[in-house]
Amino acid sequence: MTAEDPREPRPAADPLAQITLTPRRFAAVLAVAALLLGLTLLLVPVHVANPDPGAGSVNCGNVVGGVETRWVTDDLRSTDRSTVVAYVGICEEAISDRAATGFPLLAAGVVGGLALTVVRWRVRG
Repeated sequence: MTAEDPREPRPAADPLAQITLTPRRFAAVLAVAALLLGLTLLLVPVHVANPDPGAGSVNCGNVVGGVETRWVTDDLRSTDRSTVVAYVGICEEAISDRAATGFPLLAAGVVGGLALTVVRWRVRG
């Protein structure tokens, strides 16, 4: 056995070790971010451009509720059936695009959160 010399300087502590996330915590941060972003994308209303540039946008509804035809007709300020039908189609496509991003993020967040909290991982080392 060798004894450590007390006069020998100790190696300096790594300053990044205090602010660096462990891999498990980094995965947890990513899972929570994906969960919150997916939930936000599913609940925030979808807007599309109005045919009248000065009138703002047309509110379509959100992914969970689907297209709200009443909101579309109120924002268009038009009762022309062909215009309303065209905008309902545009809104359905916009909501479908939002769902294609929101649901996978929500699912990844839920699966990642469950994997990090419920599943017991064997500690290596």
